[in-house]
Amino acid sequence: MTKKPSLERGDTVNPEWSAEDFAKAKPASEVFVGLFGQAQAKEMLKPKRGRPKR
Repeated sequence: MTKKPSLERGDTVNPEWSAEDFAKAKPASEVFVGLFGQAQAKEMLKPKRGRPKR
């Protein structure tokens, strides 16, 4: 069993977001279009419905 991480040291790889970080954040719909193109971004952001296939 692995040790639990110490909460006192903090996470250096994924630090907590500050108010400035939240202010600079953009929604996925804006970012994905620039990375993948309009058609692919629309498909990726479409909600999945129903139960997963077996």
